[in-house]
Amino acid sequence: MAILSKVISSNQQASIFILLKLVFTKYKRVCSALVNRVYSIRPKVTQPASPNKKLKIHKDPYRFSSEYGFTLVELIVTVAILAIVATIAAPSIVTQLANMEAKRIRFDIKNTLAIAKAESFIQHRNVLACLSDTNGVCHRDSDKTLLLFIDNNDNNNFDANIDALLETQSLDPKYATLHLRAGNRSYVRFAGDSGKPRGFFGHIKYCPNVSYNQKMYQISFNQSGIIKYKPNSIHDTGCKE
Repeated sequence: MAILSKVISSNQQASIFILLKLVFTKYKRVCSALVNRVYSIRPKVTQPASPNKKLKIHKDPYRFSSEYGFTLVELIVTVAILAIVATIAAPSIVTQLANMEAKRIRFDIKNTLAIAKAESFIQHRNVLACLSDTNGVCHRDSDKTLLLFIDNNDNNNFDANIDALLETQSLDPKYATLHLRAGNRSYVRFAGDSGKPRGFFGHIKYCPNVSYNQKMYQISFNQSGIIKYKPNSIHDTGCKE
């Protein structure tokens, strides 16, 4: 099956290349006609050296001629070819967008958790990290933003008028969902005396919600404060559960 998929993929690439070449050839002719129509100028006339010599007219290569024109049939064929190319290339483009999103969120989560670890140790204060919705409410299955804050009122939730916000990382995945798993809590606490999430080990997992996104993984954090990227091929994310 792997060999068959590679053959199909190579055939699709070859088809796209041939179609793009045809489109380029067609549009080269169309653009040439438009340029000739816009920039056509009058022929240049040179004065004769004597009355016995006839006027010499130099043909301007940029002057519009019917041979550079294009018909309605040619335009329809060009549009049809473009539609076919778009239909073939669309799945590959969307797959690449999904892969780019998975990679972006992976690095955003790792960097934000590293900041939480450093800030808790530098400020000697407990720093909380949580997934939140658009209203800033922490929830273990939210996927809009990743918040870092100092919980001044110790209610394990972010209050804009009371708590100190350290970092807001926008995640907002389009091709997957995010889930924080640290026991039954909706947050992770990094202790101010060590910068480690003692008693709060767990992970944030990235679970695809479309068939063409295969980049399921989790970002884990243990009690020693070590943050690791674990793809599904190495550690089962449990996304399908």
